[in-house]
Amino acid sequence: MVAGLETVEAVWDEEDVRNLYRLALRREAEAEAIVQEMTAWPSDRLVRTFFTSPEFLERLEPDFQKGERPLREEETSPGELLRAWAAGRLPLSEGGRLAIVQARSWTRVYWLLFSDPQFSQVVGPELIGGAEVVAWLEKFAKADGRIEQVDGHVIRGWAVRLDDIAQSAIVEAWSGGALCSATTTNLFRRDIQDRFGGDGRFGFELSLPAEMARRNGGEVEVEVLGVPIARVRLPPEEQVLDDIAAAARELGEVRALLERLEARLPAAESGLAQPLSDYGAYAAAWRDSGLDAASSSRRGLVVVDAVGAPPRALDDTVRSLLAQTAPLERLSVALVIDSSQAALAEDLRNRCSWQGLGGVSIHLAEPSAPAQRLMAAVEQVGARGEFCLFVRAGDDLAPGALRRIAARMDRSAQVKAVYFDEDCFADGQQEMDAVLRRRKDPVLKPGFDRDLLLQTPYVGQRAAFNTEALRRFSLEEAAGDHFAADLMLRIDAEGGVIDHVGRVLLSRWPEDSGSISWRQAVEPHVRAEGAVASDHEDELGARVPGAVRVRRRADAAKACIIIATRDAVDLLRPCVESIFAMRPANATPYELLIIDHESQEPETLAYLTQLEAAGDARIMPYQGEFNWALMNNLAAAQTDADVLIFLNNDTVVRTRDWLDELVSQAQRPNVGPVGCRLLYADGTIQHAGFVAREEVYSFLTHEGVGDMGSSPGYLGRHALVHGCVAVTGACIAIRAETFRELGGFDSAAFPIEGNDVDLCMRAQAQGLKVIYDPFATLYHLESKSRGFNTDPVRQARAEATSRLLWRRWGPQFSRDPGFNPHFDRLSRPFSRLRPPPSYAG
Repeated sequence: MVAGLETVEAVWDEEDVRNLYRLALRREAEAEAIVQEMTAWPSDRLVRTFFTSPEFLERLEPDFQKGERPLREEETSPGELLRAWAAGRLPLSEGGRLAIVQARSWTRVYWLLFSDPQFSQVVGPELIGGAEVVAWLEKFAKADGRIEQVDGHVIRGWAVRLDDIAQSAIVEAWSGGALCSATTTNLFRRDIQDRFGGDGRFGFELSLPAEMARRNGGEVEVEVLGVPIARVRLPPEEQVLDDIAAAARELGEVRALLERLEARLPAAESGLAQPLSDYGAYAAAWRDSGLDAASSSRRGLVVVDAVGAPPRALDDTVRSLLAQTAPLERLSVALVIDSSQAALAEDLRNRCSWQGLGGVSIHLAEPSAPAQRLMAAVEQVGARGEFCLFVRAGDDLAPGALRRIAARMDRSAQVKAVYFDEDCFADGQQEMDAVLRRRKDPVLKPGFDRDLLLQTPYVGQRAAFNTEALRRFSLEEAAGDHFAADLMLRIDAEGGVIDHVGRVLLSRWPEDSGSISWRQAVEPHVRAEGAVASDHEDELGARVPGAVRVRRRADAAKACIIIATRDAVDLLRPCVESIFAMRPANATPYELLIIDHESQEPETLAYLTQLEAAGDARIMPYQGEFNWALMNNLAAAQTDADVLIFLNNDTVVRTRDWLDELVSQAQRPNVGPVGCRLLYADGTIQHAGFVAREEVYSFLTHEGVGDMGSSPGYLGRHALVHGCVAVTGACIAIRAETFRELGGFDSAAFPIEGNDVDLCMRAQAQGLKVIYDPFATLYHLESKSRGFNTDPVRQARAEATSRLLWRRWGPQFSRDPGFNPHFDRLSRPFSRLRPPPSYAG
C-alpha cells in the first residue's frame, strides 16, 4: 500500500464489496464475515487492496511475461450490471465512466481502469507492475477474436473491434513477417452478438494462398488491428506433379480471390452507411448523387396543384422544374390555381418562357376535390405529354427526377405508372432556399405490392402516369387525396405495370392525410376481391396509423397440419395443445398429421398413442436418416387436404384465428407459400419474412430479429401483410395442388436447411407470390437459444446450403424489390442508409 492515498473517506456497503470481488477477482467472497469486515474500510483502500492483490496480479503476470493475450481462455464478458456499478462507484473520470459502461471484455475494462487518471491516483501503474503492463493491456483492449476451424487453407472464426463494436474488423494473416491474406468480418454470429451486442456480423472466413503450407513451416499468425488472436499451423501440401493440375489449382485460386474481393465490396460500402436517424446529414451529402438516367425522347407534363398554396411555395416548385436535367423543350407545365394566384402564375409563365420552358398553361379552378380539378387540367393539355406527373405547390423535385421517371416509362409499354421515394422539409424553413433546407422523415418505399397497398397508401400522393392510361381510367373523386394510390390499384387490376424509382426524387412539406381516410378510399377495391376492410388492429399492439386490415374468407377448404418430431414431447405437447385451444375460433376443418421420426422416449410414445387413439391426430412413422424435406414430402402425399401447413414442433400458436387466416391467403390463385410472424419466447420478433441482398455469403436474412413484438417495423412492414422473397418453414402454408405442381421440397439438395427458401423461390419463378402474414403469429420457442452453429459438420452444411441457394437463385432474386436500395445491405434490414445506388434510372 502507498501512504497518503486514502482520499475518499466514504465507506461502501456489503453489495459494493461483493461487486469488487466479482470485478477484480472474478469470484464471490470467501465468507460473509470478510465482506462485513471490509465495509468498514475506506473505498480507496478497498480498491487498491483488490487490484494489487497477488490473486489479481498472478492472473495477468504469466501472459504479460510471454507478451500474449491476457485472460486468453476467458469466454465470458463483464455483465452490464457490474459495469454500471463500476461506472457509478469506482473513482473514475467522467470519460472513464462512460467508457466502462460500453466495454465488452475484461481486458478492456482493466485497461480503462488503469489508464484512467482518477483511478491511477488510487491504483497507480507502479502498483500493478508498471506502465508496461498498462501498454500491454491497451494493445489487447482494441480487439478480441478466436480461431475455430482450420480447413485446408481456409481459417474460420470471429473477431470484434472492442474500440468500436459497430465497425467491421479487418482480419489479417501473417507468416514470416509478411502479410499473406486479409478479409473483413461479415458473417452473422448470434452467439457473439449476444456477448458483445452490435449487429452480429462478427464471423469471418479467411482464405490463404496454397504456398502457405510451405512458407515458414506452415505457421500463420492471425491478427486484428495488429492484435494477435491466434497462431495456427496449416497441413502440409503434397508436391504438385502434374502441370495441368497445378494450372487448374491456380485458376481456382484466382476465382477464389475474385470472390473474396467481391465479397469485401459490400463490407467496404457498409462502412460508409449512416443510421436512418441521421437522414438529414445523409440527404445533404448525397442529394441526387450517382448516375443520372439515360436521356429520353418522351414528352412530360407536370401538373402543379397550387390551389390554396402560398406564393413562395408555387415559386419554389417552378424553380425546381427549371432546374431539371431533362430537356426543357420536352417539358410542359400546367399550373392549377385559384383566383388569388392569377398574377403570380402569369409572372411565372413569363419567366419560364424566358428560360426556355415555353409550355406553361394556367388553369383557374374553384376549390373542389383534387382529382376533379387536376383531371380537368389534363383533359385540356394532356396531348402535350406522354406521361403526366402530379405534384403540389411547395414540392421540390430533384434535378434528375423527370429523366428518371421517363427512363422507367421507357422500360416497357406495359409501365403505366411510376412512383418514387420522397422526404420532408423540416418545419420553420419556408423562407430558406430549398437547397439549404434540412430534410427529414424519408419515405423509402418498397416495390409495388398490391397486398401492401390495399392496407396502406405507401406509394404516396405524388406519382406519374402514362397519359393514355390516365385518360382511360381517370382520377376518382371519391378517393380524395389518395387518387394516385387508387388509380394504381385500378391499373394493376387490369394488368398494367406499376414501377418504382428507388431514389428520393421529391421533397415536400409535412401534411395531414386528407379529408378522406384510406379505408374509405380502398373499400371498393377490397369488396371487388371478395374481402372486407376494417381498421387495422394488431394483437401485439403494433400501430400503423391510417392502415386497414383486409380479411379474406377461407372457402370450404380442408387443411392438414403436418408436424415432424423425434421425442421432445416437452415441445410437441404445447404445440399440439395450442392448436386444439384455437379450434373454436376457426371455421376451417383440419387434420393433424404427426411424423414420428424414430421416437424412443416412453413419454413421447405414450403421448402419440393417446393422440391417435382419441382421433386427434394421425401418426406417420418415418425411419432413416433425418431429412426434414423428405419426411414432409411423404406426409403431404398421405392427405387429401386442400391446404398443407408445415409446422415445427417447437412452435406455439398465439393468434386465435390463425388457421383461417393462413388458409384464406393460401387459397388465392396467385399465391404460393404463406408464412407467419414468429416470436421468441420473450416476445421479441424472430421472423417477419426474409429479406434478400446482393451478397453471396449472406444472401438472405430474417427481418425484424430482436425487435419488440409491438414494433410495426419500417413503414409498418412487421404488422402488415406483404410479399417477400421467402418465409421460414417453421410455419408455412401452401395449397396442396401448388405444392405438388412445384415438386414439393427438394429433399436431395436441401434435406435439412434451405428447403423452405428454395420452395418459395421456385414458386416465384412460376409467377406465384410469397406472402408474409402477421395476422397469424406463433411463438418459436427453441430458436433463440440455439445461437450460431459452431459444430464443423453442421457449419459446413449451412455454408454449402447458402452457396447452393445463391447459385440457384441469387442472380434472379438478390435485388429484393421490397428492400429499398437506399438501405445498407450488411446492417440490420431497414436500419442504416448506404451510399445511394449508382445505377441509372
